[in-house]
Amino acid sequence: MVAISESNLKTSLGALILGGMVCTGLTGIVAMQTVLYFRLFSRDQLSTKMKVATVFLLDLLHSVMIAAANYMYFVDNFGTGDITDHVFWAVGISIALTAVLTVIVHLFFALRLFKLSKGNYWITVPIAVLAVARVVAAFVTTVELIRLGSFYEFGQQFRWVFTLGLVLSSVVDFLITGALCYYLRRNRTGSGRFDHILDSVTLYTVENGLLTSVTTLVSLIFWLVKPHVLIYLGLHFAISKLYANSFLASMNARKILRAQSQSQSGSGHRLPVIFTGRGVRHSNADQLNLGTRVQITVDKTVDYATDDIPESLSTDQKGHSTSRV
Repeated sequence: MVAISESNLKTSLGALILGGMVCTGLTGIVAMQTVLYFRLFSRDQLSTKMKVATVFLLDLLHSVMIAAANYMYFVDNFGTGDITDHVFWAVGISIALTAVLTVIVHLFFALRLFKLSKGNYWITVPIAVLAVARVVAAFVTTVELIRLGSFYEFGQQFRWVFTLGLVLSSVVDFLITGALCYYLRRNRTGSGRFDHILDSVTLYTVENGLLTSVTTLVSLIFWLVKPHVLIYLGLHFAISKLYANSFLASMNARKILRAQSQSQSGSGHRLPVIFTGRGVRHSNADQLNLGTRVQITVDKTVDYATDDIPESLSTDQKGHSTSRV
């Protein structure tokens, strides 16, 4: 163990408790988006539903680990001066869960990129390899942190492993975001309304990619600059939540973007594959939102001249015939 100054102790504990609070709020958003998904896309394929359920359960388990870690720091070891140098098992497991959630989301978007690029292995395979390498680095970090039981000792021996994991995560984020934006721009057709949808998808992709990558980079900077202060760990707590929300938001955004795409079906363009769903059946009434019966009544009035009216009819009678469709 290493001596911890009072200011560093307060900063580290503050970062842990704030990180835990942010994680709790983000977990609530993940839960809301999961419920929304199952309400909107009840006819999605079972495999897609399993992905969503897996992300939700892993995110929930990650929140449990964060709560357990904070309990150990703030309750079980209350008053211990060097407690922020100690690594509890819950912290190590939370890092591994973050890596698992990250690779699930990375591979999900890599598959979307593979379809959007029409099978470009030169782009998607390196991204997948880097994503898997990031998980391996995180698992090594988890094992060594729990074994050593000290952030200081881990930093002296395996600092490069945790650094490598964060760097790979940021690199994969930038590669996926850049490649998706490139292929979305290539799909522009010059049609104003369809290009507007592509612009919306591109902006959405950039916002989600930057949110996760910037958070990871900030955590990396604090790890490199102030490894003895746990600000980087508090930020790291939120990374998995951002990836989970990014994944679920992309699933739920299909509803709005599909409606925009169908509103201009006459142009012959369809929504980019990044936001399309498989195995979803729609009737024509669902797509066009036609459910009201229209009744048209046509009245035909024939006026007779005075000389043409038979004697059996009164002079002011008119013949009416009505047809309904």
